[in-house]
Amino acid sequence: MLEQTIVLFKAAASMGLNLRNVFALGKVYSNSLPVIERLRGLGVTVLESSLPPPGEFHSYCQSEINKLWQVVAQALAGRRIKRLLVLDDGGVCITSVPAEILKQYDVCGVEQTSLGTFLFEERPPAITVFSWARTAVKLQIGGPIFSQCFIDRFRRDFLRGKSLHGAKMGIIGMGSIGKAFANLAARDGERLWYYDPIPDALVPASLGDKVTRVNSLEELMLRCDYVVGCSGRNPFKGNWPLKYKPGIKLLSASGGDQEFGPIINDLRHKPDFKIAPNTWDITCKQGPSGPIQIAYLGYPYNFVSRATEAVPTAIVQIEIGGLLAALMEARLYLELPKTARKQNRGIQRTAPGAQRFVYFTWLNAMADRRIDVIDLFGYDPAMLNLMSEDEWFIQNTQPKPGRHYTPIHQLEERMEQILSVCSVCALLQGKAESNLCALGTG
Repeated sequence: MLEQTIVLFKAAASMGLNLRNVFALGKVYSNSLPVIERLRGLGVTVLESSLPPPGEFHSYCQSEINKLWQVVAQALAGRRIKRLLVLDDGGVCITSVPAEILKQYDVCGVEQTSLGTFLFEERPPAITVFSWARTAVKLQIGGPIFSQCFIDRFRRDFLRGKSLHGAKMGIIGMGSIGKAFANLAARDGERLWYYDPIPDALVPASLGDKVTRVNSLEELMLRCDYVVGCSGRNPFKGNWPLKYKPGIKLLSASGGDQEFGPIINDLRHKPDFKIAPNTWDITCKQGPSGPIQIAYLGYPYNFVSRATEAVPTAIVQIEIGGLLAALMEARLYLELPKTARKQNRGIQRTAPGAQRFVYFTWLNAMADRRIDVIDLFGYDPAMLNLMSEDEWFIQNTQPKPGRHYTPIHQLEERMEQILSVCSVCALLQGKAESNLCALGTG
């Protein structure tokens, strides 16, 4: 529930969505109360989020999502609604759609985080889901944006001006966020080590001599002064307790609190377990190997400011525009004949052509605002050059076409037709250069 949520909902409303039919539940670590009040003023039903005990975010999240579905079922019972779109962050809402909802409505989902796609591996959803989370744009462009935000918060709010000189920094997970974080941190001369359970996790050639792989979590924890969790999973499940460097400081760049969940659940039973009231930092002097600190209750540190924006809305429009495009595609999917939908169940890619449209519109908007994205986010210029080719978006988007997956080409062609019209309308209205989501008015 941040400023970008308002922008997204308003863009959808300009395309015909009645905001009285929108039901939302935020996450306690990324909720902005002024934003929630503004959303309610627009007619959106926003449920309250509770502050769970340390380490219990996901059980509380599941309970609150169950309540959300109860509210939706009761509120829509008397309305002429046929179709539901589920926009999810973490996959729990999509995997919890009640059976009675599935009987009454045509339902389609959009997942915006890798954490949700990991959950789908364990609990395949009962509805078709369009994955914005694993698009080329989200992974290659979005990762550095959110990593830059994390680094800014880390320096300002956690280090408070202190130098990292001589300190060693570790990274758990060399996925999209891990690579982006390593690239930005290495640019500033940080000493970096990483652990990834996949031995041959691809590390960009530009990072080859700047990051060092270790063979285990324990080795990473013994070597480093700071460790950043970027795995999007639960890396310490079954791996705790283990030895670590006394005084180690842990920060999450993931979602929820699962990155360090087993550690938090162990420490909370120690007699000197403390939570700072303002920063939500966990400290414990009597951990298995001595003092240990976990920032912001183990929640993603890029939200620590608890402001209306985590990333400036003007910059994060690439995420807003991508979600809007994925929602459009999900809505078009529900117009397909039932036989076509039955043949194309499961996780679907977000159309590469739509991604390309969103990316170049955003790139033009950044140029209009004189924001140097290569300097700010550390993008590889060679990669940006490759993004002029449609094939790049296809090859770097998941799921990939193959024996087990065939994209719905008629749907993707329809998306490109609509976006072409939107682009022309926006240019005629003089909106394309500054506001990506204004394209929704086309």
